[in-house]
Amino acid sequence: MSSKNQIAIIDDDEQSRAALEDLMQAMGFTIEAFPSALDFLASPNVRHTSCLIVDVHMPRMTGTELHSRLVGSGHDIPTILITAYPDDSARARALGEGVVGYLTKPIDEKVLLGCVEAALRRAKLDGNPS
Repeated sequence: MSSKNQIAIIDDDEQSRAALEDLMQAMGFTIEAFPSALDFLASPNVRHTSCLIVDVHMPRMTGTELHSRLVGSGHDIPTILITAYPDDSARARALGEGVVGYLTKPIDEKVLLGCVEAALRRAKLDGNPS
């Protein structure tokens, strides 16, 4: 994978965010991590992001709400949602709205990598940065 693939990790849990950041950097990806969806939206790098890994349950704006907001504003960044509280109906709804993956914590590294690779392929097809 090219180091030009910018992946944003958004999770309000500092330990979870740091673990994901370490894992993705070890796999050779360029990472930017944020404690909230609003912090990500305020970043100048939104338009340069190839893939999002976002916690579902966060204060002020959930991962699902962030995905919907980005799609609505024309920034359909391939998104992987992660959660410690899986919900089949929320998973089905999110996948129906175009989310690449809906993963349960603790996350299986191989499944996550497969989702990231699928997201980056989609970003390339959609003409997003990669």
